[in-house]
Amino acid sequence: MRQRATVFLFSLLVSIGAGCAQAANLNVNCDKHESLSKALHLLAISNPQGPNTITVSGSCNGNFLIKSMDRLTLITTKEASITDGSEGNSAVVDIEDSRSLTLQGFTINGGSGGVLCNSVSVCYLTGDTIQGAAGVGLGVNGGSNAFLESNVIQNNGARGATVDGSQMFSSNDVFQGNTGSGIAAGTGAYFVASNSSFLNNAVGVEVGTGTVRLVGGVISGNGHDGMILRGNATAVFGGPTITANGGNGVHLEDGSFAGFIAANITGNLSGTDVDCAPQFPITHFIERIGGTTNCVEPVSRSQPKALE
Repeated sequence: MRQRATVFLFSLLVSIGAGCAQAANLNVNCDKHESLSKALHLLAISNPQGPNTITVSGSCNGNFLIKSMDRLTLITTKEASITDGSEGNSAVVDIEDSRSLTLQGFTINGGSGGVLCNSVSVCYLTGDTIQGAAGVGLGVNGGSNAFLESNVIQNNGARGATVDGSQMFSSNDVFQGNTGSGIAAGTGAYFVASNSSFLNNAVGVEVGTGTVRLVGGVISGNGHDGMILRGNATAVFGGPTITANGGNGVHLEDGSFAGFIAANITGNLSGTDVDCAPQFPITHFIERIGGTTNCVEPVSRSQPKALE
């Protein structure tokens, strides 16, 4: 095994040496005891600005800090997995101060968190499954930007995803079976979801002083409300279906704003599809939801007066 590791290390050094003037392309097979950690460490030393690509196969174990590395792609063509090696004490993949970091095709298992995108990083997650974390599945914080496409974030011990002081763009993702909300957009957050689904979480989407835009997609089967807008939250609805949640479809409170450009919000189990708490929430175009509501809106706002 030691000889195999030595050969792997030598091949990495040769590959990096040959690629100093251009992109480095490395292959790591964890089932052959090749080390993803060593590959990342060597690239961090030799070519941190990239572009670099590591193609990973097999079942990898460990916790990986990727710090100050730009234009790095971690990709698998054989459904590789990365499983927590810290007994739940550390995130599995922790991305810090890195731009254009791509994580594609992995199953990420366990950890205190699954994947973190922090410290003004720019992260691209495509076709990944993030599951079984003790805490949040995906955390985006500290002025970072995350772009998600066709991921599954499921069965995590807290929220599926959180975004605070950062931006997240989700397309065709599934947030399901998480103990907390499917996603929580906190202070200074901006979250856009296009055709993404929030299924069977405690709450589908939770917004607190952040801004959310939903274009298409489904929020359904969540144990409590489908969506909660807390103090000064803003949400614009562009065609989602919000149905069969255990509480309200959408709940607004404390000066939050909801603009229903298009929506199908019906059949939620509280009996009220859009619920306005008494602390002065604001709704526009409430008549477009298709379901029941206690929200009150001036007619002049919902139905613009024709010029005479």
